[in-house]
Amino acid sequence: MLIVAIVLMEIVIVAIGVFMIWKPEILWKIENFLSVKGGEPTEFYLAMQRVGGVLLLVLSVFLPFIVLATQ
Repeated sequence: MLIVAIVLMEIVIVAIGVFMIWKPEILWKIENFLSVKGGEPTEFYLAMQRVGGVLLLVLSVFLPFIVLATQ
């Protein structure tokens, strides 16, 4: 059961990480659709979203080892 949970968690983390790298503009629209009309994200925001996506992908590599080591 633990392995299934780890695999599902990995799939979600990888999907979010790839989405953060591939389409950070859509994430900005999701976060700000109620408060900003016609605005655009800054280059800094886009860069930080991509950095966060890379960090999530790195985390997804090491997370199973961390979880299994603590069992």
